[in-house]
Amino acid sequence: MSTHPINQNISHTRKFLGNVTKYIKICCVIKPLQFLVARNCSHQKMAYMRSLPAKTVGHDLAHMLDSRGLKLIPGFAKHDLDHLILGYGMHPEEELCMQAYLIGNGRWQLQVFLFLSSAVLLPGLWGELWAHYKLGRQRPSLTLLTFDSCLTQNTEHLRRKYAPPSMLITKSATHLPSGIVG
Repeated sequence: MSTHPINQNISHTRKFLGNVTKYIKICCVIKPLQFLVARNCSHQKMAYMRSLPAKTVGHDLAHMLDSRGLKLIPGFAKHDLDHLILGYGMHPEEELCMQAYLIGNGRWQLQVFLFLSSAVLLPGLWGELWAHYKLGRQRPSLTLLTFDSCLTQNTEHLRRKYAPPSMLITKSATHLPSGIVG
């Protein structure tokens, strides 16, 4: 008796629940924050970041946000910085893996735990989340990095220092997190 249809159903369920998580995040968090919080200072900061030399964090981060039609949200810019430096994409499962990595790396913040709590909907991902948590424990802590202090630094240098080794291998050719065309 083949288990393929069961595995296929699990895969469809996982994909469906991942998309539900993604749309809740976009509709209930990202879009309202962009509308309510993204002010002129964010526009000025983005203009500055776009003007920085290629391969700097500021330039690469501005490109990452622009390519996805996103705005810089004060107070949440560190999250975008984490995506860029660590190499995790913005797909729901990669977001969850990044949160697990950050908790392992010492980022014990309420919003990280809240977002990771949505993993209760994806039990098939729990083993992978545990692996990313353990990777975070093995790497230098990101907690001392500030958004502004990183903008002029070389993106690849910070990736080599902080990103999980597996992300360095898969993302180094593009210089940007998955799904972003350089």
